[in-house]
Amino acid sequence: MNNKLTYFIIAIVVLILDQASKAWASAKLQYIDTMEIIPDFFRFTYARNRGVAFSLFADSQFETKWILASISAIAAIGVSYYLIRSAANSRRMNLALSFLLAGIVGNLIDRVRLGEVVDFIDFHWYEKYTWPTFNIADASICVGAFLLALEMIREEKVSQAQTTEG
Repeated sequence: MNNKLTYFIIAIVVLILDQASKAWASAKLQYIDTMEIIPDFFRFTYARNRGVAFSLFADSQFETKWILASISAIAAIGVSYYLIRSAANSRRMNLALSFLLAGIVGNLIDRVRLGEVVDFIDFHWYEKYTWPTFNIADASICVGAFLLALEMIREEKVSQAQTTEG
């Protein structure tokens, strides 16, 4: 379990960074709206999202707070379970799961506490092309999903190689 503790610590550190950055954004950006960091490319823009990724369901008539919080809580429990059960020597899998866990819990905390998620990281190319505003928890989920996909591809290749050898 000691080896697994490292991955839970990684999740906690990412979670702390997420919550601290959201607290900063709420304190500093809420009243100025936008802080340009790299002109025409990167800025901090305060936003709140009631929905899920890319603001899906944000304009829903229904109260989605507890539905989305419940889904997130179940996902966090499932990811924690897989992190505990995954092979200790599977570094990429464990790292993927720790990033997923941190991101899920980071947004879950916002959803329960505020009823919505604080977003503030905003990439754009002039005003022609903009990426949806996001936060560290969202980035953590994306990194975790990417690492998980890489691990699944690797496992598939290993499985295919074993099948052709045997």
